[in-house]
Amino acid sequence: MADQTKRLVGKDGEVYAATKGALIEGNGSTALTDGYYIVAAVASTSSALPAGLQAGFVFKGSAEINPAEGDNVIPLTLTKKCDINNFSVEYSADEIDVTTLCDNERSYRAGFTDATGTLEGVTTINVSEYLMSRFIPIIEQTGETVTVTEIDGSSLIMRLVLNKASAGGTVMSYFAPIALTSYNLGASVDDAQTYTANFRNTPDDDLKPCILKEIAEA
Repeated sequence: MADQTKRLVGKDGEVYAATKGALIEGNGSTALTDGYYIVAAVASTSSALPAGLQAGFVFKGSAEINPAEGDNVIPLTLTKKCDINNFSVEYSADEIDVTTLCDNERSYRAGFTDATGTLEGVTTINVSEYLMSRFIPIIEQTGETVTVTEIDGSSLIMRLVLNKASAGGTVMSYFAPIALTSYNLGASVDDAQTYTANFRNTPDDDLKPCILKEIAEA
């Protein structure tokens, strides 16, 4: 593979927020359209989904995939977030000390894993509100007309792209359901108005955090 050892830089990445669509139940004759899908169920026999997929995983759909009966998928609608200029994700596991009096040195086992991360960006009107509204209501007023967006405590689904299609080579994306744990914003003379949003991966009924690598066919 030509990009096997490609070293990534920041401009190779991009960020999308995703929303789930209605469940699609396979019938063996209706093909998928181009886009990303969560596997909801895999047929116990004669599945038409790409081999190896499990419930909760994300894959790229195409017109060549015709889900069979028992193959159920959930489409994702992606919205590119152009206010973000930096993201990071950190995985860690609890260190459990299992040393006994018979040991000559300490012994450890890894416990449950946890994933936390940060989104940083430039506050942008009509873009950044999807993060603000996780903590505070947003009131929009035009003349005498008011529209209120209440606090939305639901989780977000994010696609954090490490290598985008336009950067060339294998497209590599991290899909995860997240819950925001903090958000700060402000203004400073002669600087862009920036924000930082911290998050933690959170359980989701449909999606398992995963990395999808889209490798071009030879």
